[in-house]
Parts: sequence; structure tokens; C-alpha cells
Amino acid sequence: MRYKVIKKEEFKNSTGSIGQNLKKSILLSGDWNGPYAIATIVVDGVVPKAEIHSKAVDVWHIIKGKGKFILGGSLVNPKKTSENEWVGDSIQNGEEFEVGKGDWVDTPPGVPHQINAKGERLEMMIIKILL
Repeated sequence: MRYKVIKKEEFKNSTGSIGQNLKKSILLSGDWNGPYAIATIVVDGVVPKAEIHSKAVDVWHIIKGKGKFILGGSLVNPKKTSENEWVGDSIQNGEEFEVGKGDWVDTPPGVPHQINAKGERLEMMIIKILL
């Protein structure tokens, strides 16, 4: 495994290349297939599908912007996308949290989560740890 220092310029350059009205990620270090990944995530003007990862932890750091995270509850119309991953149209009976610059969001394995950036732009770092 290689080591890496991710400078703020690298993060800034990665978010600057991401357009509007979408959800997009750019891997900065690690590997999406494990054991960890560090990435830029931009959610701009959209409400992406809700997710559950049964064997991964997502730790989000909001670098710029504001929006909402919906956590807990249950997926509406869940669909299995891989052995340990599900997506749904939305979350029912979840708890909604307003987030902004400097905030952190911790989503343990098995917790439904969804981002709402309708009318907003969230620029975040994510650390994904596969268990």
C-alpha cells in the first residue's frame, strides 16, 4: 500500500472539474473495492438515491456548501446493487440533519443515508472504510 498526502489544492482542483446538477465522485487515494477509499464527492442541485452499505463505513466532511443528510429509517423501493449494497428511491422515517462547511457525518454499516442538495451544492470529502 502506498502512502499519500492529499493537499488542499488537489481537492480544490478536483471539485472545480465537477459540473452542476449531478452527484459525482473522484477517487483521491485508496480503492473503492477496499480496504478504504478517500474521495471528493460533489452533490449539486440534486437528491441522489438513498443507500445502505452493510460492510462499509462512510465518513463525510463538508468542505463547502450546505444541504441535508437523511439518516436512519428504511429505504423506499430497495434494490440490491451488489452483495453488500442497496439503493432506494428515498428514506422513510429517517432523521434529517442540516449540514454545512466544517460538519462531519458518520454513517456506520447498515444505516440508510441520503443527501439532499436540491437548490444547493455540497463539496465533500468521503472516507470509506470497508469492513
